[in-house]
Amino acid sequence: MKFTGRIFLYTVLFFIALSLYANFLHPTLFFFKQPIKWLNSSALNSGKKISFKSGSNTLYGRLKAPANSSKKLPAIIFSPGSGGQSSYSDYYYASFLDTLYEQNFAKDSMVFLYFDKRGVGESEGNWYSASFEDRADDVKAAADYLRSLSFIDTNEIIVVGHSQGGWIAQICLSKYPQSFAGAISMAGPTFGVREQVINDYTSNFKCRENLSEPDAYTKAAKQVRVGFWITSLFPFQQDWKQLSIIKDFEPSAYLKNLKKPLLLMFCENDPLVSPQKSMAALDKLYDNNVPSNIQTTIIKGAIHPFKLADKCYHGSFNDIPLSMQAKQEIHDWVYDHFLSKKPD
Repeated sequence: MKFTGRIFLYTVLFFIALSLYANFLHPTLFFFKQPIKWLNSSALNSGKKISFKSGSNTLYGRLKAPANSSKKLPAIIFSPGSGGQSSYSDYYYASFLDTLYEQNFAKDSMVFLYFDKRGVGESEGNWYSASFEDRADDVKAAADYLRSLSFIDTNEIIVVGHSQGGWIAQICLSKYPQSFAGAISMAGPTFGVREQVINDYTSNFKCRENLSEPDAYTKAAKQVRVGFWITSLFPFQQDWKQLSIIKDFEPSAYLKNLKKPLLLMFCENDPLVSPQKSMAALDKLYDNNVPSNIQTTIIKGAIHPFKLADKCYHGSFNDIPLSMQAKQEIHDWVYDHFLSKKPD
């Protein structure tokens, strides 16, 4: 009995030591900044290079503004999705931003600020150890930078976020209403991280194994439960380290606190963020009485990157077009709220 007890104690101590190593020493020894794989050099070099401080980190990006503006202009700050490769200058986001935003408005009507999150590109810090609230603080620092520019209408700074960045946009508008006039959350869920990962796994099981919705969800929930436990104890990868920090995030408190205009955009065929579950979560949060400052739309035929494809599509995103419905709805919402009353 004593021998068995010792074995059990040594095993527990071993796993505790391994977990401490994975959480603290391993990131320091093995997590290094990786270069952006699919860099779009024209996006990286267009506009004016800028930097600003957020806490102890210096963050770098680009400012796109008219060369000479005699009037104060509204501005859009963009927050990208998850991972260490999500950059405003990667191949996908460069096209996304150019098509859905920059080409969507007259060149002298809007300013755009893009920056790389912590630990991406030239920006200092570590994205994998940042909470969503940390990322929202960084966007707020970007807004503070804009407020220092003479040609910015400081009452009309909009935050836009895609995917994980959609959660960031929701937090920004709720936590810093004095800094942001409105927000667009593009494929940003109205439910938490755990449910979003289950949603993703469920879609995979339905597509790859042809399971029914209930069976796929049950299998997904079990895998996510085990996966979250393992990644929390042994975050040996950067994505796992990030997940151990954000796994319990729920956006409900932020959504409930919103007073300013928010556009929630969902994609009909999105395998990562179900539009039906997103709408249901929003209705539940507001007891089926969603306030008028929150507008929702579902983009027909689109998947998570706002490109047109089937829900089970597997292939290059480069080969499929962006949704023109999404482009039009972004234009209409921004114009109605921020540009329609601007003098010519």
